[in-house]
Amino acid sequence: MKKNTKYLVGSILLGYAGYKTIKEGYHFYRNHELEKKYKKKPSLSWAPLSRNESINRMKSKEFDLLIVGGGASGSGCALDAVTRGLSVALVDAGDFGCETSSKSTKLLHGGIRYLEKAMKYFDLSQFKLVFEALHERKHIINIAPYLANKLPIMLPVYNKIMVPYFWVGLKLYDWLSGTKSIGSSYFIGKSKTIEIFPRIKKDNLSGSVIYYDGQMDDSRLNLMLALTSSYHGAVISNYVEVKNILKENDISVGATCTDKITGETFKIKSKGIINTTGPFTDSIRKDTNNELRNIVVPSSGTHIVLPKEFGPKNMGFVFPQTSDGRILFFIPWKNKLIAGTTDNKCSVESNPKPSNDEINFLIDETKHLISYPDDLEKNTILSAWKGIRPLVKDPSKKNTESLARNHIIEVTSKRTITLSGGKWTTYRRMAEDAINKAIKTFKLNTKQPCVTKFIPLLGSHTYNHEMLYRIQRDLKVPLKVAKNWVSNYGDRAYKLRDYIKNDKINKISSIYDITEEDVEYTIDNEMAIKISDFILRRYRIGFIDVKEAYYMIDKVSKIMKRKFCWSHKQELVERKEAVESLKSLGLEFCMKKH
Repeated sequence: MKKNTKYLVGSILLGYAGYKTIKEGYHFYRNHELEKKYKKKPSLSWAPLSRNESINRMKSKEFDLLIVGGGASGSGCALDAVTRGLSVALVDAGDFGCETSSKSTKLLHGGIRYLEKAMKYFDLSQFKLVFEALHERKHIINIAPYLANKLPIMLPVYNKIMVPYFWVGLKLYDWLSGTKSIGSSYFIGKSKTIEIFPRIKKDNLSGSVIYYDGQMDDSRLNLMLALTSSYHGAVISNYVEVKNILKENDISVGATCTDKITGETFKIKSKGIINTTGPFTDSIRKDTNNELRNIVVPSSGTHIVLPKEFGPKNMGFVFPQTSDGRILFFIPWKNKLIAGTTDNKCSVESNPKPSNDEINFLIDETKHLISYPDDLEKNTILSAWKGIRPLVKDPSKKNTESLARNHIIEVTSKRTITLSGGKWTTYRRMAEDAINKAIKTFKLNTKQPCVTKFIPLLGSHTYNHEMLYRIQRDLKVPLKVAKNWVSNYGDRAYKLRDYIKNDKINKISSIYDITEEDVEYTIDNEMAIKISDFILRRYRIGFIDVKEAYYMIDKVSKIMKRKFCWSHKQELVERKEAVESLKSLGLEFCMKKH
């Protein structure tokens, strides 16, 4: 009997091992085939549909899905859905990613604060959040290597007793990333810490733990998600506002929209709607069902931008406890230093402006962390912005006041679902879950499951670090210009060749290597329509140097006036709009002599 039992157990274990081997082998083969399928580089001749053609298509057919909101989650949903074989329309009332998605800390992170809570309370749900985000972080770096990269971050330790605590915690952070690790954490002593960060407060400093997280260009990553969905067949348009949801027999069948450029009103018909409007989620939810309670709890996060010399050399810095209990990051980005962020209750508004109190709070907190604090004056601030985090209450929970830790997918009416919450790092998983829900709820037919782990974003297919020098040589441009083009456009930078006339490029900034050719390229290939589209999101000048962005308005507006045939009156309107946009990036504070 015992012998038979051993044979039975052995057979079961052997069978299970065989099953796992076959399953892993199948997944490896499938993943390899998917990578091959999507590896082919798009032709440089490809460009998104013209605005008129996009809107005409939106008016003339019924889509499987209408996605409202072109931020990270909405653009992610569009790419996921269209690559499963669904017909997709994506609209945003402003530019793609013009609200919360462009105003992040520029980090792709698992959340060391989540990890701290997980360790403190042994909360498995917090561990799960960290695990998921760490794996998604690696996927983003893989599909957009010119827009996302790994970044070492320094965590200082001012109490020797805390060295093992931080070291063990960050080793756990490494371990949770598993095969998706982007670097192992390590400890450095006081002298090495000071060498890397000469301005760090030295009193009682024991050393630092260095760990790795991801960094991104959020606006351009968002834009490339939208454009990649367009390349695969989605019909997309910025500056198209949903005015109300169309209903037949209490079933959502589309939306009435307004083209904010021409003023035209038109209808988009669809089998289902996904609401991905971030802080503005509740306005669409209540349009589909006015009995619903608000779920968004808006919280604002303000950042300031400083010269890079105020931070460590070639790495970020995180201080685990500010005076209001938040984590403060110093993040090197585009040759500057981002410091942030705050966390304050706020109302929902478009293009929120950081207050002087919020900016001064960050200045004061920064001064507490660095030596020579008198060097940091208000005139040192290069830019400042406020983003609204759309924290959400889970409508399915009895305690309606508790905030959801993860994203929420809610069926708000027949044929309408809402995707809310979450964070930039997990946009892809959020989109996958939302499209899975939409397929089931709206009974849609797909050609394949989610494949977004394997789809390179436009510009990524043949990108590598040596491309910089090839662009410099082949296009005969200065190295700094080539660097801008490669970091902005990836392998699409070769298309700038079509815009260079008489072997000469024309700069439009006295400080930065930005050219007329950039403006023309982004109009033709990246759906830039307004001055602010270029100076804030196609290039990030407004975010790193708001005064220089202001001085660039004149040259950018002249190019756009020529390309779009603006009247003099229209040009003045566009310039005024651009100035208003820069006010949301601290223009008035930075222009003032303090």
